[in-house]
Amino acid sequence: MRFGVSSLPHRAMPFSPAHAIRQRVPLGLDSPSSADVLIDATALDTGHRDRGIGRYVHGLVQAMGALEPLPEAALLRLHPEATPLPQKAESKARGPSDGELATPFATWKLRRPRTTHLGRFLINELRLARELRQSGAKLYHATEPWSAPVGPGFKTVITCHDLIPLQFPEHYMGKGHRYWQVYHHYMRLRERWGALDHIIAISEATATELKQRFNVADERITVVPNGIDHGHFKPSAPETIKALKQRFNLENPFALYVGGYDFRKNTELLIRALAQLPSSTELTLVLAGGGDAQARKAHDALAEKLGQAHRLRWLGFVDDRDLPALYGAAEFFVYPSLAEGFGLQALEAMACGCPVIASERSSLPEVVGDAALLANPGSAYGWGESMSALLKDDALRERLRRAGLERAQSFSWERCARETAAVYERLLAST
Repeated sequence: MRFGVSSLPHRAMPFSPAHAIRQRVPLGLDSPSSADVLIDATALDTGHRDRGIGRYVHGLVQAMGALEPLPEAALLRLHPEATPLPQKAESKARGPSDGELATPFATWKLRRPRTTHLGRFLINELRLARELRQSGAKLYHATEPWSAPVGPGFKTVITCHDLIPLQFPEHYMGKGHRYWQVYHHYMRLRERWGALDHIIAISEATATELKQRFNVADERITVVPNGIDHGHFKPSAPETIKALKQRFNLENPFALYVGGYDFRKNTELLIRALAQLPSSTELTLVLAGGGDAQARKAHDALAEKLGQAHRLRWLGFVDDRDLPALYGAAEFFVYPSLAEGFGLQALEAMACGCPVIASERSSLPEVVGDAALLANPGSAYGWGESMSALLKDDALRERLRRAGLERAQSFSWERCARETAAVYERLLAST
């Protein structure tokens, strides 16, 4: 065994590594041909870099690079020179070696394809399968679900983050010809996933969706929760929080939401919940995160209609460096989502010492556990009651703050990497 580890979609079609042709340009310390496992890290080089899949890949690879012994793996990248690879942490016992950090994994550089048209997925998967057989890698880890090459000569494990487009097809699968393209692609995925060697689900909720919609057997799914960077997402110093509030002009008490504004995020419910509060209540709803102009216009119109426009504050994109202090400055964090593969923002808020009110649906209850208030995402009245309770009860806020900090400690990228490496080990042992 080479690992030394104890064995145990929604949105427009993204780029997939199956659309790329390998250029034989190995980077790093080892030759790719010596690697047992090839990990798809192309999300670090696309628009997914700062989104959920990109964070997953970065956290997983960085933590896996610190495992002892180091897994014999290589990374699939598009532009490795643009985003430095995670560096292997130095041993405190040995001290730094020549003042430099060692790059843990070799890299295969890919060139971007000419097209990402749905009709070319099968051809590109066959092409990647051929390249994998030539590489000598025994296992391919597809970190996003759109492409999972299968075939003799190697095994395939895929990470499934969610199946949200199938839950809300009218909102995430387009219309007309586009709808049928996406639908048939998912049906093809359903057939091809039956030939996969294993699937990693990032939550029990996602695992349940796989079983119900794709008829995947229990023994072919391993739930490996996402992690969190505890070195970054942690309680901020009071002076840091004070400086952030001054910089963003956040004088009044506020509830915080961080994320997108598409249908499943259910953020208009928060405006309706504000309308349930007495007019004398001092509370601003601060919305942080990217969103299109149409979504903002709809939210503003609803706030105006309900007389809540004065309580709405848009921050737009907030740099990751400011998020811990922003979480710490809020009275509480609100997350009314209808469906999440995991719900990382709720975990980030708890890790920063911010009380959380979360939707009682999908993966959120398993992420927050008993460390947050859960509310029905279909009830503005219920959310208004929860918000009012937290505003009035200092002891409740403090209890949730402490419980959230403790809960967040059970999620780490080290755990994610260790359990993922254990999946690799089991699959390689069965060759």
